[in-house]
Amino acid sequence: MTRVQLLAAGGGPGWIDSQIRQALLIPVHAGVYAVGHVPGHAHCRTMAAVLACGEAAAAGHWSGAALWDAADWPLIPEVLAPGSRRRPGIRTHRSRTLTQHDVRRRHGIPVTSPVRTVLDLQPQLPDTQLIRMVNDLRVAGHLRATAFAELCERSTRIARLLGDGGLTRSALEDLFRSYVARHDLPMPELNVRIRIGNRWREVDALDRGARLIIELDSWRHHADRGSFERDRAKDATALAAGYRTLRTTHRRLAEGGAQEAATIRTILGI
Repeated sequence: MTRVQLLAAGGGPGWIDSQIRQALLIPVHAGVYAVGHVPGHAHCRTMAAVLACGEAAAAGHWSGAALWDAADWPLIPEVLAPGSRRRPGIRTHRSRTLTQHDVRRRHGIPVTSPVRTVLDLQPQLPDTQLIRMVNDLRVAGHLRATAFAELCERSTRIARLLGDGGLTRSALEDLFRSYVARHDLPMPELNVRIRIGNRWREVDALDRGARLIIELDSWRHHADRGSFERDRAKDATALAAGYRTLRTTHRRLAEGGAQEAATIRTILGI
């Protein structure tokens, strides 16, 4: 709670001071108090930091990304505020452009929108990390089509990296997309559902014209006997339905270079 809220509720300055002496109110920041105990959860620490920075403040930058489940929690809460108010234990960012359009509530905490959060963080992010953050937000449903279009409109860099709308679900898929573009290969459809026999199956990538399934295998998900056997069964079923399967890995994409691209071209017949 804030001192302003307590005064508005009828608690006078003397009463507030007495509650502090009895440790019923515990100062967290100037004018912000925990009731009874100091909660350790990041949500509580972030809310306290926002309250300490004034009514128009909002969690942002890495705290904003964490609230949108797109990053780990920073050690120090980060808050955007229109003024230059500084508080110990809070990393404040002054913003004259922060408007209500750029603010949402997440878990009850005022926070910059996913669009604004990405825009504020993008100067700190290399292309690979930026692509992953944007697509993680899209997969989670926090960046729907309209918001994604707004993001591309407000950032020429993001429009260049993701303006074709390609949605990926992992860093391996990001690597695959960049590999295909770098070696001037036809860009397949990603995460496609196709009918094989009497069942629908989702594949990592599909060149529909060549009837070629491309599976991106990671050691983490394919290192046990069960996964190994299931993959071979899937490949056989797909082949019986007229689909060939090409399996590639992070190592082959990262180290294969032109030789791996030449192999793919041969398979595609181009």
